[in-house]
Amino acid sequence: MILMRQTKVIIYCHKERKNSPIASVRYTKYDDLDRVVDVEQVDYEDTQYFHSEVLQAIQLGIDVLIYTELDGNLLQRKIEHWT
Repeated sequence: MILMRQTKVIIYCHKERKNSPIASVRYTKYDDLDRVVDVEQVDYEDTQYFHSEVLQAIQLGIDVLIYTELDGNLLQRKIEHWT
């Protein structure tokens, strides 16, 4: 029996801060035995680029942790729509 991992998306929201990115995202990749093989953190300044990268990661089964000043409820609805 082959079990598929469920992709996790976690969103933390914070108040807008001067000179900070619109979002920092941590991407976590796993191997077939569910062991972490790679973690990458990216800061985003452009909303459209941020959205496209997060969507691509989710479609590839990569866990996504988002720390952002954007509206978390709106972002959650977009992610639910994308998946």
